[in-house]
Formats: sequence, C-alpha cells, structure tokens
Amino acid sequence: MNSRKATAPATESDVQGRDAAAGSVAFGGLYAGIAGLGVAALAAASCASLASTFGIGSAPAPWWAWLGAIASAVWAGMTLVYAVASLLKAAAPAVNLAVPCLALVSSVHLASIAAGLWGFPEGAKNLDLTIASLLLLELSVLAVFMWQRKRRKNFPHRAVRSSSLVVLGSMLASSVAVAAVASLGLAASSAGELAVPHSEHGIHHSGDIDPGIIQKMKQAEHHH
Repeated sequence: MNSRKATAPATESDVQGRDAAAGSVAFGGLYAGIAGLGVAALAAASCASLASTFGIGSAPAPWWAWLGAIASAVWAGMTLVYAVASLLKAAAPAVNLAVPCLALVSSVHLASIAAGLWGFPEGAKNLDLTIASLLLLELSVLAVFMWQRKRRKNFPHRAVRSSSLVVLGSMLASSVAVAAVASLGLAASSAGELAVPHSEHGIHHSGDIDPGIIQKMKQAEHHH
C-alpha cells in the first residue's frame, strides 16, 4: 500500500500546491532582498539625520541621539548583508532568526514614532516619516515571512523551483512597492531635504531652501 502511494503520479492539486510553494519561496526571498535594500537605505538616512545634529550648537548631543545613530548604522549594515544574501539565493536565509529580529526592531521604531508624536524628547510633536517608512518596510517583510511559512507547511520536505515568470513578476512588484515607500522616507531625511535635482546641479537658488536648514549648515561650517 505504501509503495503504491510512493509511486503514484502527482495529482493536479499536488502540482498546484508545489507551484504555490515555489512561488511563495521566490517571492519571499526576492521581496526580503529588495525590501532589505530599502530598509538599509532608510536606516542609513536615519543615522545621518541623527549624526547631523552632533556638530550643531555648543551643547553635546544627547545620549539618545548617539544611541540611535549607532543602532541605525548597525541595523543598516545587517539588513544590507541579509538583503544581498536573499537576492543571491532567491530565498530568505535564517527566517527563524530574522523574524524575532524584525519584531524587536519594529517595536523599537514604533516606540520611537509614538515618542515623537507624544512630544519626547524635544517637546515638539512630530512624525518622523523616515522612521515611519522604515517601520512599514520592516512590517511588510515580517508579514511576507509569516505568509511564506504558512504556505510551505503543505510541502515541508519538497524541493521546489519557481518559474522565471514568477521571479520576474516578484521582482517588478517588489521593486515598485519598496521604491515608493523608501523614496518617501529618504525625502523626509536631512539628506533628502538638502538634495538637489539632477537637472538643477550648478544652479544656486538658496531662496528655495528652508532658512532653518541654511542656518544649520552655517553653524556646522563655523564649528568645523
């Protein structure tokens, strides 16, 4: 009886299930890689935004700015390495370790957003769009991992291979979604506020720049 089951041809539902599992593996790995690049860029931008306050004013930077800048730099490096590994393998590696890490970092970023809306630490309520975009990408990767784990339960020991159409479709959809979110967060960072369009390089129009940003630049040059 067991030998007949082992040699029986795969039914249509089995083939569809294997294709679905293959698609989830391909999409999960590619999205983790592409979104990881976006997370790394946003984390680096957040680090730069915090570091830009270090040389302004006579008072030293607060401890939370140093801690946030260092943690953001470390997180940017970790996500960059993980993103490259995911893209090379077309599958997310060490998902069981990545899920709790994402959950922990996402909770920290959520607390940071809540603190900003509450008015801590500077007393002015604000929403950091860079951190919000970072949190959105992290939660999306976490959701994809959980969805992928659920889809693979039906075929835990089968080696599956996705089609090229699935790979191309996953790359296109992931790239568009991640680019939209990352662009919003990067534009809201300190580097994004000072960015100049390529068509306007060499044109001096300081009147269009926020006077507060110009004052910060002058203070930074004075201290250097």
